[in-house]
Amino acid sequence: MGHILENIVYLELLRRGYSVKVGRIKNKEVDFIAKNMNNKIYIQVAYLLSSDETIKREFSPLLKIP
Repeated sequence: MGHILENIVYLELLRRGYSVKVGRIKNKEVDFIAKNMNNKIYIQVAYLLSSDETIKREFSPLLKIP
């Protein structure tokens, strides 16, 4: 289900005119870095945040972005 949700987010970003890349910070990944003429946004997609470990894994890359 998570991959399907990521695909939906990716396609919607493209539809809205963003260029989309996957971000990497050391050994961690940000699902999407989306840019257009006016904005740069970082997006992490998660279907279910069921444990503290999952929450840490999903949010830690975003917290490292200056």
